[in-house]
Amino acid sequence: MPKSATESDVEAVWVSDRHGESSLAHSAPSMILRDFGIYIILAIITLVFSFTTKGFATINNLILILLQVSVMGIISVGMLFVILSKGIDLSVGSILAIAGIFSGLLAKQEPTPLNVTLALGVPLLLGLGCGFLNGYLVSWGRLPPLIVTLGTMYAFRGFIVWYHVNPIYQLQPWYRMLGQEKVGPIPIPVIILLSVTGITSLVLNHTRFGRYVYAVGGNEDAARAAGINVNLVKLSVYSISGFFCGLAGLVFTSRLGAAQSISGAGFEMVAIASVVVGGASLFGGRGSVGKTIVGALLMQIVQSGLVMLNVPSPIQQAILGFIIILAVWLDLFIQRREGMKRSGSIRSLFSFHKSN
Repeated sequence: MPKSATESDVEAVWVSDRHGESSLAHSAPSMILRDFGIYIILAIITLVFSFTTKGFATINNLILILLQVSVMGIISVGMLFVILSKGIDLSVGSILAIAGIFSGLLAKQEPTPLNVTLALGVPLLLGLGCGFLNGYLVSWGRLPPLIVTLGTMYAFRGFIVWYHVNPIYQLQPWYRMLGQEKVGPIPIPVIILLSVTGITSLVLNHTRFGRYVYAVGGNEDAARAAGINVNLVKLSVYSISGFFCGLAGLVFTSRLGAAQSISGAGFEMVAIASVVVGGASLFGGRGSVGKTIVGALLMQIVQSGLVMLNVPSPIQQAILGFIIILAVWLDLFIQRREGMKRSGSIRSLFSFHKSN
């Protein structure tokens, strides 16, 4: 079917805008910083610590950093889905603790096929269920994500501390292998993180659901007008976040060799920071899995380097806090630039129609 004049005009302006944006991306420092800044910063910080810290630039230390970032990377990928939809999830650390405790209780039992299946499957299902509850309250309950997940953060944590306050030790050897063994030189948690990264990148970049997530975060009203089931998308992203928290709880408990009800405290802030430092927008609709992992890796490298330099813990926290503030400021700066550009495109469109 041939396009109408109006459709052709809109498309012409859109193509022109995209062409201008492409040119700007190659010429304007702000766009270059948006696209490649995280990689440049990661390279600079790595080089600085390599020259100033003895033993930092070694294969063993690199593998250790990847191992340390594996759990937070898994959580951060789930957080990315939520933030892309213009939401937030403060309950991720508490969900990890619930998944870890129940997985640990099952991992103490004799390694029968049923017990092994339950020890691996129950934390994933619990995480999925907790995320589903968050998503239902946000979507069909129409409650603010910040309030919902703040409430469930305390509710989930209170429940698991009441249910089993004492740590769980003496986990079966087969269970500890998941977090402590290697395949060749690569630790199993790192392999799990790489698998999660690959699968979620495929989902976000090459599936209809991925496009829906970006659309809902970019403009919820427009997405609803286009026929997207916004409530179902929101329910899905919180469920995905919960599922990955369950997986992270499984890996974390196995690596630690014990299950604790206090596990994951404060993880929500680090996960949000990793996503934002990785270039995702707190206003939704922009972000990628790869850069989120780089953001988590950057946070871990900074922390590891500061520890090796014997920097006091309060100073470490202050430095990480300034990194987060800088990342949010950069996000706001880019939002303003893109908002001004969109406004200019809309004015051009109206001017075109008035002149015709």
